[in-house]
Amino acid sequence: MANSPSQQLQLDEVGLEASRKQKIRNLQLKTICLENEEYVQELHVTDHSQTQKAKLDAAHEKAFKFIQQVEAGTRWNLMQAYDLPKLLRFCGLNLNPKELFSPTDQPQFMDIVALKKTLQELKQHRNKNKVVSMSDMIDKFIARLDDCEQQLRHSQLDATEIANVPAEALKAMEDCMNVSGATMAMASNDERIKHQLKLIERSNEVQNIALADGEMQVAEEQYYTKISLLEMLLELINNKFTILEATAEENKPFARVIHITEKAKQNTSQLKEAKKKLKDRCEQDLQRLLEALQRAELQDAESTKKYSDFHQSSDEAIYDNLRKQDEAWNKIQELERQLQKLGTERFEEVKRRLEETDREEKRKVEYAQFLEVIGNHRRALELTIFNCDVGLNVIDTVEELVEESVTNIRKRHDVTNQDLAEMKLEVHKEQLEGFRQLYLTLGQLRYKKEKKLEELDRNIRTAHIQLEFCVETFDPNAKKYSDSKKELYTVRAITEDELEMIKEKMDGLAEQFKPTEEALGMAGIEFLHPSMELTESNLHRRSRIIEYKLHLAQPEEVLLEKEKTEIKRQYHARSPRGTEMLANPPSGSPTKQPPAISALPISPQRRLIGSDSI
Repeated sequence: MANSPSQQLQLDEVGLEASRKQKIRNLQLKTICLENEEYVQELHVTDHSQTQKAKLDAAHEKAFKFIQQVEAGTRWNLMQAYDLPKLLRFCGLNLNPKELFSPTDQPQFMDIVALKKTLQELKQHRNKNKVVSMSDMIDKFIARLDDCEQQLRHSQLDATEIANVPAEALKAMEDCMNVSGATMAMASNDERIKHQLKLIERSNEVQNIALADGEMQVAEEQYYTKISLLEMLLELINNKFTILEATAEENKPFARVIHITEKAKQNTSQLKEAKKKLKDRCEQDLQRLLEALQRAELQDAESTKKYSDFHQSSDEAIYDNLRKQDEAWNKIQELERQLQKLGTERFEEVKRRLEETDREEKRKVEYAQFLEVIGNHRRALELTIFNCDVGLNVIDTVEELVEESVTNIRKRHDVTNQDLAEMKLEVHKEQLEGFRQLYLTLGQLRYKKEKKLEELDRNIRTAHIQLEFCVETFDPNAKKYSDSKKELYTVRAITEDELEMIKEKMDGLAEQFKPTEEALGMAGIEFLHPSMELTESNLHRRSRIIEYKLHLAQPEEVLLEKEKTEIKRQYHARSPRGTEMLANPPSGSPTKQPPAISALPISPQRRLIGSDSI
């Protein structure tokens, strides 16, 4: 960690004071040594007696010890001759210490732990159907995030920004899992439809029993009951469309989750680019440091060898000087001047040796400081590269998590839309069957009401004729026929109202059925429209009634035969095969064909062509 300016200033002052004291100590050692050499020179110019030579030998021995003390005691440890800024300038490094990770930095990985906890919570989501489809992906990334957490624990990386990348994707995954399935949403509605179908079936049974027993009033009441039940059934079936549309609306936002992947890739690309650039710069600086270290080691080896050679040559020079002094003492009288010269040479040599010793010690201290600074910076660079590798691994994991999350969400969205389309088609089929039953029921009731209206008109005409006959003769029964005529008019008005209500219901149902008719047509499902089926049923019923009337009312045979022929014409006009039969009747067969008209069954297969069930 970098020191504050005040702390750095205090450290500089302490270093300068210690360096000053060390310099004084070094000067004291050199002064003692040089004073002794001056004394040796003084001895060179004194009388050259045996005592003087002994003193000189003692001084030489003492001087040798002083030289050893200087060489062993000279230190420059407190001089800050090499620091990190000088290293950056010397090696041409790109990164300063503030851009690198420090061993004292603490990793920030709690957001990765929170991300893993979020995935574990999604795995325990209440919507089990969607959890099953995404559980493999969730388990995979929980394990991957465990590995990332262990790597981050041994690094100095801050993973906060990386952990924020998949937040939007996980939120979209949670929202996707919160969407209820259409099947579950329609379960309650389907139960009500089943109950309604049972009520309709029961009403049909009661109506059939009433018709068999001749209870026409009960049968008519069951018609209205069944109409009410079928209307409620259609309403329940229409509710399915509302439920399916609501589910589709909830599922619609997940069609646009691709922008999450694009945004996450953009963020991870920026993070990966920053980490890769930092790693490349660190690797470049580390390579430069290694090259500088190699050069420094070579220079150190050369300087050490050079000093060693110098030390050896200096020892040889001093020993040679002593040898020559011994020879000079033997020739003292002849070589006094030479001895003085040699003494001077010795003084200069010792002085030069002290200077070289001082210079070499300074160089060693600078080299040691260089090794310490370059070692610390090398460790910081290697640590930064390691953290970059960890960051890139975590970023790749998060990026893969986002991509697979979005892929699973899109798959779930597509499957949900497909299920909704299939379920809508099934609901349209149910709508067709419900509409068919209600439309046929209303059509049968309308047919009966129209026939009842025709019967009432005939009765009114009969009552009016009877009334006119009674008025002509002042018959007292005129009052009875008049009351009967009024009562018939009242019943006719009520029947007309009921018939009008039935027509409005049938028109409204036909209008409501158009979307279902279009949907089935687009799906390629062929079916017989209930209106055509009702027409065939009415034709069949009229043909059967005419046969009964022909059998019971022979005088009206001609009129009935005409009506029957008209019915045949209307029926065969709708069928090419019927037209051909009218044009080419079978040989030997009579013109009268009641059995052919009465045999007009409406099979279930003609109600819905191309579908197995409704």
